[in-house]
Amino acid sequence: MKEFRIAELRADEQENNELILEGVPILYDTPTVINAPFGSYKEVIQRGALDDTDLSDVSLYINHDVKRIPLARTPKTMQLRLGSAGLEIRAELPHTEEGRSVHTAVERGDLKGMSFAFTVDDDGSHYDAKTNTRTITKINKVYECSVVSFPAYPQTSVEARSQIEEVWNELNSHERQQTKIKINQLLKKEI
Repeated sequence: MKEFRIAELRADEQENNELILEGVPILYDTPTVINAPFGSYKEVIQRGALDDTDLSDVSLYINHDVKRIPLARTPKTMQLRLGSAGLEIRAELPHTEEGRSVHTAVERGDLKGMSFAFTVDDDGSHYDAKTNTRTITKINKVYECSVVSFPAYPQTSVEARSQIEEVWNELNSHERQQTKIKINQLLKKEI
């Protein structure tokens, strides 16, 4: 399942009147709080998680609305590069009403966040219940990046939640088992 994360973005206007967006939508080794239905947890994308990632055919959208025409697409109007901080993006927006509006909103600071959709295999991440942290070690594919209206609220996919919910359920099961043992011990003392 696809997952979505948030990062920052900036706008530049070039001398030849191009509408350019640049940013780093995926940051390495930077803890992020992810809110899920069962609670929140920390997530870190480990340096090297993008080394063999499929970055072909990535589109740029607004708010993950894939029903709209993309604002840019690799490799012609959007370039992705692995930098020292993470995945760097440079997108040339079209001179359409929507392209100009997005560029202006980013330039003014009205829109300042990015999000991205990606997939991770079961062995591409692990969850540590003690620290309540999910570490992503291998991202398979980045599907799209989006300029988003509400970057403060990251959304995760069912896959991420289900992996962590499994661990939570195991812990809860263990706690239930311990409670049953204590109840049985108390009952034995009364008999």
